[in-house]
Amino acid sequence: MGIKMGIEINKNKALLGVAAILCVMLVALFGVNVYADDTPVTKGITKGITIGDIDVSGMTEEEAMNKANEYINGFTSKVITLDVDGNKVQVTAGELGYYWKNTDIVKDAASHCIEGNVIKRYEEAKDIEHNGLKYEFEVDVNDEVMTNTINEKCGQYNIPHVNAQLTRTGSSFSISQESTGRMIDMDTSVSALHKFLLEEWNKSDADFTLTVVDDKPVATAADCERVKDLLGTFSTKFSTGSSNYNRNENMRNGMKLLNGITLCQGETMSVNSFLEPWTADNGWKAAGTYVNGKVEDSLGGGICQVSTTLYNAVLLAELEVVERYNHSMSVGYVPLSMDAALAGTWKDLKIKNNTDTPIYIEGIYDASGRLTFNIYGEETRPANRKVEYVSETLSTIPSSQVVKQDASKPAGYRAVTSSGHTGYTARLWKKVYVDGVLQSEEVVNKSSYAASPTYVTVGTGAAAQPETPAATPETPATDQTPAQTPAATDQTPAQDNTSGSQTNGQNNNSSNTGSSQQPAGGNQTSGDNANAGGGTDAPAQTPAASDTAAQ
Repeated sequence: MGIKMGIEINKNKALLGVAAILCVMLVALFGVNVYADDTPVTKGITKGITIGDIDVSGMTEEEAMNKANEYINGFTSKVITLDVDGNKVQVTAGELGYYWKNTDIVKDAASHCIEGNVIKRYEEAKDIEHNGLKYEFEVDVNDEVMTNTINEKCGQYNIPHVNAQLTRTGSSFSISQESTGRMIDMDTSVSALHKFLLEEWNKSDADFTLTVVDDKPVATAADCERVKDLLGTFSTKFSTGSSNYNRNENMRNGMKLLNGITLCQGETMSVNSFLEPWTADNGWKAAGTYVNGKVEDSLGGGICQVSTTLYNAVLLAELEVVERYNHSMSVGYVPLSMDAALAGTWKDLKIKNNTDTPIYIEGIYDASGRLTFNIYGEETRPANRKVEYVSETLSTIPSSQVVKQDASKPAGYRAVTSSGHTGYTARLWKKVYVDGVLQSEEVVNKSSYAASPTYVTVGTGAAAQPETPAATPETPATDQTPAQTPAATDQTPAQDNTSGSQTNGQNNNSSNTGSSQQPAGGNQTSGDNANAGGGTDAPAQTPAASDTAAQ
């Protein structure tokens, strides 16, 4: 009995000893302290962990993050004074894209000694406390942020170059002088400032000089003095009269906006960029445009005859056509594949000056019914060389008819509410002759024009009863001459191409008169009859001018 009781007592002592050891380990592991009021306080991050020079022992993850951000903000708020050709601009390091990169170290610091069994956590805690665990800040520079800040804060000190400009007065040109500008070299400046902030900066306020270089003009007065030759000219005709007032005013406005452009060597111009915004305040009126196979009024209707005229002058000058679109349906003022539609940025005409001198664009609006574009430059093509553009129709798609019955109209009533268009596929050939002998030919573009139906309304109601005229006193017969009725004219004549040498294509409701082309340059005229249909492609629900139609 005594022996048994002694064994029990020893067991109890052993258990108490183990419990005591566990308590010591728990206190060391979880940092549970007992103050005078016997209230336990559980600490956060393990003792001995630092982030940079910040001791984060006992902090929560949020507290440690706040301390780290406070530390970094002490650097990002430092002022860097930028020198731009002697002009001083003050920005912060943070505005220049300097930032703390490895923010995940705070989360990692707070993750120690919270997983695994008690002994493992105890050992890890004692090891960190004894040897310490330090996380280093990693910083970097966001070059995109830096670039945006330099542009925003320092861009006012950029002085762009000014190209020499041509102005045509009568039969001669006047020339404005060029000037050299001064511009921030962004690539060099951003690269150098990036390196400075990461490798040389002492984390205090500092000065830095941006690289500024001369911005030389593309076109000089000497270049412009070489512009003396007519490289290409093209004309189209249009109908006058009050019914075409809005369309013609749009063409007048377009010619005004495109007249007098000096296109420097190597530069590309967007025709749309010179004509927008497509608003009434910018001179645009509502006139016919092609929308979903029908003709509807939109601001800028008719402008495509302007862009088409320019397109053909550019072809004859042999400039590079970067972007061109045909209309959705055929037009009446040029043969197939010789048109160039506009519809805001959806359909644009873009031209590149591929010569060694500036190009001058002259636009002439003749109120009697003629548009002309002249392209001037320096002629380098041989005098015995001639270019010709020939339209070829590949296929024809007949127009159909859609009949709508209207019971509110009497039987026998019939009215065309929307005229249809014949559809086509076509291509444009460029042919080069030397001394009258064909040297080369190539396809310039291929175009497809949709067919659209003619919409007709017919009456299905009761037939209208003829009215009985009221009795009138007899009047002695007199000799009268009846008014003459003009003979009907064919409003759909065959269309010949504007190269003046070959008839290849037809265009619905149009006629064109060809003209001869000057050697080495171009001089062509394309006309339409008084009721020619022409278009401007306008995307649905977009007021921008594009595929304009003359009704």
